[in-house]
Amino acid sequence: MDQIIGLVTQYTDNRHEDDFIDRLNFQYTSYGFVLSALIIGYNTYFGTAISCWTPAEFKRGWVEYTRDYCLIENTYYVPLEDPNMPPERYREERELTYYQWVQFILVFLAFLFYLPYLYWSTVNWWSGLQVKAVVDAACKLNKTDVKSRQDQIEKIASHLKKHIDRQGRKSPIPFIPNAIGRNWVSFNYVLTKSLFVINLLAQMVLIHNSYLEHYIGLRVGFGSNWIANGIFPRQTMCDFEVRKKGSIQKYSVQCVLSMNMLNEKIFLALFYWLLALLLLTIWNLVSSFEHFFRVSSRKAFVSRMLSAGGHGATDDDTGSQSDEKEPLVERPTNYSNDYNRIISVNSDIVVVLHLISKNAGDNVCQSVVNVLFKKLSEKSQ
Repeated sequence: MDQIIGLVTQYTDNRHEDDFIDRLNFQYTSYGFVLSALIIGYNTYFGTAISCWTPAEFKRGWVEYTRDYCLIENTYYVPLEDPNMPPERYREERELTYYQWVQFILVFLAFLFYLPYLYWSTVNWWSGLQVKAVVDAACKLNKTDVKSRQDQIEKIASHLKKHIDRQGRKSPIPFIPNAIGRNWVSFNYVLTKSLFVINLLAQMVLIHNSYLEHYIGLRVGFGSNWIANGIFPRQTMCDFEVRKKGSIQKYSVQCVLSMNMLNEKIFLALFYWLLALLLLTIWNLVSSFEHFFRVSSRKAFVSRMLSAGGHGATDDDTGSQSDEKEPLVERPTNYSNDYNRIISVNSDIVVVLHLISKNAGDNVCQSVVNVLFKKLSEKSQ
């Protein structure tokens, strides 16, 4: 039991390795799918999921038997406009095989949302840059004890500096190409966001285009008519046999699947939520790619953090005459080189700083960048 609680706690706790759009995908959307599965499961097994119109000769026990049998076994759809019953050999082809499994399918789809994040949390530390530990420490800084807060920022900056010092032309991870290994964190972070997009597209195709038509037969969204195509029919037919005094009596009863009313509304809401989330995730993926892999964007981000601490660019850095006032403290002679080095850090460091900014706030990120700048300046002196 403790292991189960620990697993749930690990899943629900914020690990600070992500931004808000990531959490919308792997956490909040998963919650929505699981909640929908619980509602449908409760209605199926504890509510009145199906009611059947039985012959007058059926007593109460027979009525309950009919309802339970038709719920467990598959009913089949016959349009109300068709007055004729289909031949027995064709009834199996019209069976609705999905409604007993809807809640389990939703739980499986919820798990698929978690897989990209599971991959990200597993591989993001392989290069030696402890993303979770660094961002988590930044989020848990002491807000009352100034000395303790500064010590923690020093530790964070020291870890980032060690990673910068270790960087070379070779990949820090064996059997990984150099181009990927030197940018391991940023590559996998953008890859994770790409996996979120692929997952969303796959699930929308699954729901809308009947990817598993023979098993769940779901088609919702644009251009769908559930009553006409029999996906979420209200009225179905059910065949069963009853043994009476040595003979077998066959019955065909008409049933009402009230659970399909609930399934219809839930799948419609989920489909349009996935559509909105897809647009947000694609926008987040494109902006992240530009932010981490475009040199000018990385420099602009780090420069903005440095400017808040009073470390602005010199005339030599900008290539033009600056209107900035003379600094109160004289800058060292190698200031320009140190400044260029800090704003030219690779994409992995920018990813960590980005996560610190998104989870702990810009003020904490600015403090980390300023301390990191001082440490790099001390080494060059």
